[in-house]
Amino acid sequence: MFDPTNRELFVDQRQQFDWSLLQNGQVFRYDNGFELDSACIRLADLGYLVHRIDGSRWTSADDMHTAFATAMSFPSYYGRNLDALSDVLSDVAAYSYGSDPGTTGTVLAIAGYDTLVQIDPRTARLVLDCFTRQARLAGLYAHPMLCLIESTGTDLGPVGGLDVCRGSVWDVAPDPPDPFDDADIVEFMIQIYLSDAGAAEYVAALRPVLADFLADVGRWQILGVTSASERTAQARAKFRGEPPPAGTRLMEVFIGVRGAGDFTVIGDGLVHAIHRPDIRFEQMASRVFRGGSEARDEALSRYCELRDSGI
Repeated sequence: MFDPTNRELFVDQRQQFDWSLLQNGQVFRYDNGFELDSACIRLADLGYLVHRIDGSRWTSADDMHTAFATAMSFPSYYGRNLDALSDVLSDVAAYSYGSDPGTTGTVLAIAGYDTLVQIDPRTARLVLDCFTRQARLAGLYAHPMLCLIESTGTDLGPVGGLDVCRGSVWDVAPDPPDPFDDADIVEFMIQIYLSDAGAAEYVAALRPVLADFLADVGRWQILGVTSASERTAQARAKFRGEPPPAGTRLMEVFIGVRGAGDFTVIGDGLVHAIHRPDIRFEQMASRVFRGGSEARDEALSRYCELRDSGI
């Protein structure tokens, strides 16, 4: 698994996701489904056999035993109690079933584990304790075993002498949906260092990109290029850490959009759309003026082309 005698290789191995877990134990909890899914994907990518179980609909400890037996192919004589669970997990550790010596290791991932905690807190803890003890046995066979649970509980341990800590999280959950409709105005502000002569050229290059990207969203309008405030320019220069290109100053381009879509999706998409050599930019900011608000009415006073007909 990890070879400290090969220093060069070991440096790389210690950067792996499984090292971040295994160096601290065998059982870890995750606060939500996204974190659990992310960990499972990373471990599967490293060659682990991942058994996924959803415990959110369990109504008894017996449901748990059924789920375990099904996921890890326990034999028909499985006794469906904690002693029997410990026995069959020792067989999983020895590759008798529920595991594969051709894989990197074995992962038991349980979503909705708090359901079992509420039904039978003692059993919920002892299950994890059983897994920890047999995972240590598996270590003698160079067989890494991990149990990952979705749980907000912070008092599940100790199991195997260790507290159940929150597992490593290497991925960031996507932003939740943020829809907008035709009653709203979405505004984007692009900051870019330009010369006075280059402003018109920049807008000319930007227009066809916006036309293509926003075709399915709705109407849009560019207000033009204006100089950023002195305070904004100083802050940007300080953050940039180096002088701006000679003969340029920080300018801002404001774009108003009226249509329907998702604020997060359109913002991310626009960043990628204009990330090209002829339309470079320093920073982009965005905001939504919701329908019925004074801010939206003020935005429409600036984006005249986005007004309804007759207004």
